[in-house]
Amino acid sequence: MLSKADIKYIKALNQKKFRQERQEFVIEGKKMIAELMAAPGPYVIKRLFLQEGVLDDRNTPLAEYVSAAEMERISAQTAPSGALAVVGIPDINPVVPQQGNLYLALEGVQDPGNFGTILRLADWFNIAAVYASPDCVELYNPKTVQSTMGAILRVPVYYTSLDNLLKETQLPVSGTVLQGGTDINTLSLPSQGIIVMGNESRGISPALLEYVQTRLYIPAYREGSESLNVAIAAAIVCAAFRRNLPPLPR
Repeated sequence: MLSKADIKYIKALNQKKFRQERQEFVIEGKKMIAELMAAPGPYVIKRLFLQEGVLDDRNTPLAEYVSAAEMERISAQTAPSGALAVVGIPDINPVVPQQGNLYLALEGVQDPGNFGTILRLADWFNIAAVYASPDCVELYNPKTVQSTMGAILRVPVYYTSLDNLLKETQLPVSGTVLQGGTDINTLSLPSQGIIVMGNESRGISPALLEYVQTRLYIPAYREGSESLNVAIAAAIVCAAFRRNLPPLPR
């Protein structure tokens, strides 16, 4: 049975200041928890809460079994899945981009859903890592974590100065712009490099644009259409970069 202190502690992790203070965050969902338990790292489960029969695994030493009512009290989901883990935030230093890999660099992405969705598509398109500017939304925001659909366990995310990253890299740098770019459908794009995606409303800042060698434009086909959501734009761009590679068999 959960104590009031347990419930208060877990619910406090919905707030960024407590996640930073305790260096812990929450992962929810049967599939994500199962993947987390099988993952080699770097995430370490501190506490694991399960409803009876959710994972059908009584051999999990960490598991603390709770009722449906208790799970509702600690879950941030509208319809709790019955599996919740308190996970340690790893101390990870950024890795220098390597030749032969494709990377995403996100500048000032503020929406947690967008950020998590971009991480999910980075997993799909085999992006080696995602570099995020310090003013991006926090990776461990519950909405971000949920939006990744497990990709948080497979795609490294490094918060770092994008100015220094792009200045020092030997890889080709591309980025999306609303005006002045080249139609992405007309280019032969490399299988390696860094793709820069900008803030939802402002796009890529002038300071970073200086390092963008290839400026890409996604053409619209209806006059007056709104600009694309950054996550949708990232999906289109990643697909364009991967279009000449053989896909995995399905």
